[in-house]
Amino acid sequence: VFPVWLRVSVYRDAAGKIRNYVGVSTDISERLASQEKIRQLAYYDSLTGLPNRRLLQDRVGQMLASAEREKKQFALLFIDLDHFKKVNDSLGHSVGDKLLSEVAERLSGCVRRMDTVARIGGDEFVVLLSDVALDGAAEVSRKILSALGPPCHVDQHELAVTPSLGISVYPQDGMDFETLLKHADIAMYRAKESGRNAYQFFASEMNEAALERLLLENSLRQAIERAEFVLYYQAKVDLEHGKIVGAEALVRWQHPKLGLVAPDKFIPV
Repeated sequence: VFPVWLRVSVYRDAAGKIRNYVGVSTDISERLASQEKIRQLAYYDSLTGLPNRRLLQDRVGQMLASAEREKKQFALLFIDLDHFKKVNDSLGHSVGDKLLSEVAERLSGCVRRMDTVARIGGDEFVVLLSDVALDGAAEVSRKILSALGPPCHVDQHELAVTPSLGISVYPQDGMDFETLLKHADIAMYRAKESGRNAYQFFASEMNEAALERLLLENSLRQAIERAEFVLYYQAKVDLEHGKIVGAEALVRWQHPKLGLVAPDKFIPV
């Protein structure tokens, strides 16, 4: 059995009566295979075979329409692998790619057929969970942490990989794809800050903190050019003799709008 394009012509006699039909068929297997390959390249990740960002966005769009109509919730899980860059740097991209494929397979085993696991780039994955609220999203997150816990065996290497997960839930955390993805991303970074190998739900104060950090980072790039850093000297005293024996030089940031910014605010940035 193979696909064909069939063109049928009708033949009539002088009186206009149908005498016969002639069918000409052309094998279009190669054309359909090419179309499928183009579709695969356009909508699926070439390494893992998972949906890519483009297909994920399309499925989220469909789910948004369904959830709004039926008044249901769904969740977006943003997953980033902790310290994955070290694998590529030390063992090479070939080993890193095989590790990503193993992770993709494990992630796919954690969800239902109605859900979507996508790879949107590098070591970043997104899981789209349909018709779930906070409890369901937390349960799947714990399942993912457990599934990625055992080491992966790649080319005689035993590699431990842990994920950090951020969760956003429709509709409270966003009403469109970009907002939900951004908020899940922010929550993922909070999971990393809290010790990695964990999950965090998005909260509105995280967005405020992320915005503050972004503004601080942008200002920091210009601070040196504008000579906004100043030195404060803290005396070092010999307690036995009561004499100043030295000083610590401590940097402060004299911000034009924020005033004097302490180092615990800008050093981490």
